[in-house]
Amino acid sequence: MNEENPYAPPSADGDGDLARQKEALREIVLGWEKLRLIYNVILLVPGLLVLTLWTNRHGMPWAAAVASAVFVGIGANIAYLLGPLTELYFRGLFRNGESIGRGRWLIFGGGLVVSSGVFLLALVGGLV
Repeated sequence: MNEENPYAPPSADGDGDLARQKEALREIVLGWEKLRLIYNVILLVPGLLVLTLWTNRHGMPWAAAVASAVFVGIGANIAYLLGPLTELYFRGLFRNGESIGRGRWLIFGGGLVVSSGVFLLALVGGLV
């Protein structure tokens, strides 16, 4: 409690807690942005396979294929935001802001499997 103002909330004791929270948020954002590059590169390969399959086998025009690819890429990156959001909530609710260690890789891997599954469904749909 703040001795100068007994009615001040506990968070008003100093800027140390606020600085720690900012640093934790910065660490989450920077960590996930590095993983975003890996995510996009990994999903680029099945994405190009699906694009090639749909244009060659089903006669989809290239303009429509590129437009679809842009929308799918935007959608995949919006879905990717569930990863950092999950970590933010997990750290805030269960870890008092402390790092979750390898939990970030577990969240990332789970999201990557789900996203890859969506591409796999599109690939199988193109084969039928």
